[in-house]
Amino acid sequence: MSKIKIAGLMTLVLVVASCKQGANQSKESKFKKGYELAHSALDRESTISILTQWLANDSTISNWAYDTLAYYHYFFKVNPGAVRNPTTPMFYADKGIEINKNNLFLKDIKAKLLLEKGKDTLAFSMFEEMWKQTNDYTYYWDMTYIQIARGNIANAEEMIKGVLGSPDKIEGKKVKMEAITAQITENIAAKAAFTYLDALVKNIKRDVLGSFELLKKCIEIEPNFYAAKRDIMELQRMNSGGRKQ
Repeated sequence: MSKIKIAGLMTLVLVVASCKQGANQSKESKFKKGYELAHSALDRESTISILTQWLANDSTISNWAYDTLAYYHYFFKVNPGAVRNPTTPMFYADKGIEINKNNLFLKDIKAKLLLEKGKDTLAFSMFEEMWKQTNDYTYYWDMTYIQIARGNIANAEEMIKGVLGSPDKIEGKKVKMEAITAQITENIAAKAAFTYLDALVKNIKRDVLGSFELLKKCIEIEPNFYAAKRDIMELQRMNSGGRKQ
């Protein structure tokens, strides 16, 4: 084969490769622009749809795309009053954890999904592991909440007392709390967050007045504390209804 023919073939290969690369970059650019537009517009459905297609065509974004898809399906894909299927967010969380076994963001989501599915023992174990790893009181709050949900009130009270009895340790510490149906995420002072759990325990023990007073303390510490304000309104409504009867 002559040098001219070889050179011609090499040129053709380079042109084809260049065209393919250009097409891929163009497709990636379209996905990125569409994703950024939907994300900026708070269009959750379109964000999920575009990102799913982008990930299917470009595995290089998997280091962050699984995080986003897991979170969007976990936090935003909620219909009030309907029982949701946690399979989809769990799928994306597991995929992301396969890439990075120390991904605390996804492990936190997975633990909460396990709790939704009634697998409280596995959820508790995951929160406990993250608590020991980070000393983040968010995970200790989740562990305490699980004890309350299990009916292990004595254990929960001991955990709450241990936290609130050490004000120096929790000074400046925050607890991330979510109200999914209201689409609210808050970073609450640890003192207010654990006082809230104490109020829940009081309410379970039918000490409604004690619960009400503790909820008021929560608001004094964190004036915009959604869960505490919601529960105060609920107690007031119940008390008002009781008086009318």
